[in-house]
Amino acid sequence: MKTFSVVLSLVLLAIGLSTLVYIESAPNEGARAARMRGCVLCHGSNWATQPLSCLKQHRHGQPLLPLIRQCMLQAHPTLPGTDAELLTRTIAARQLPLLARSKQADQGAALYAAKCAVCHGNNGQGQQGLYPPLQGSEWLSPSPHRPSLESIITHGLEGPISVKGEAWNSTMLPPGITDPQELQTLINYLQRFR
Repeated sequence: MKTFSVVLSLVLLAIGLSTLVYIESAPNEGARAARMRGCVLCHGSNWATQPLSCLKQHRHGQPLLPLIRQCMLQAHPTLPGTDAELLTRTIAARQLPLLARSKQADQGAALYAAKCAVCHGNNGQGQQGLYPPLQGSEWLSPSPHRPSLESIITHGLEGPISVKGEAWNSTMLPPGITDPQELQTLINYLQRFR
């Protein structure tokens, strides 16, 4: 019984509250096991931490509940109405922030590709002898001894500087991002190179 409690706790963490509610509301142990297996088999083990593929068509400002309900009923036509409604609401609560983060990451990638990649490379690897790498760069972490990323993007940067122990002496012109929201989106995206 103790092992079952530990396993149940891990399931709660791994696949999220909405799935657990659905699984636990099954009428018997066999149905519970089938529901658990089904969710993970179709959606993968990280579905509770990543946007669901069926929701990729969601657009900002569009109501999410009808889309989830439609997707759920297409994929699970025999799901009882009360189960469908319970899952629709709990999945929406979990997926909305994930979709927002995913959209921001897409916007950050587009800004990086348009404004930074030509010098710093598609993957932040830099260009040997010309432009320093961003991958693993200490410049992506705050320090009282360096200008902030916000300042560098807004005003540019002039060498000499040291990146990952290598000396660089060039000029980075500001990439022309003046909108505060775009600036924060790009900074958030750059953090993936840390």
